[in-house]
Amino acid sequence: MFGILGDLTKVVIGVVVETPIAIAADALTLGGSITNKDEAYTATALKGVMKNIEHVTKPE
Repeated sequence: MFGILGDLTKVVIGVVVETPIAIAADALTLGGSITNKDEAYTATALKGVMKNIEHVTKPE
């Protein structure tokens, strides 16, 4: 039960906090090209959100 609540909390924080910060970082670094990242900050943040959504929908 608490595992699901923890994952839901992570999803909410990811959407409300991490994603807007990642979008701003992408805007400032031209999608991570200035920092030589392989993928955009937004893509990395959304992958984390999706992983947490999977944990919520398929609890162990």
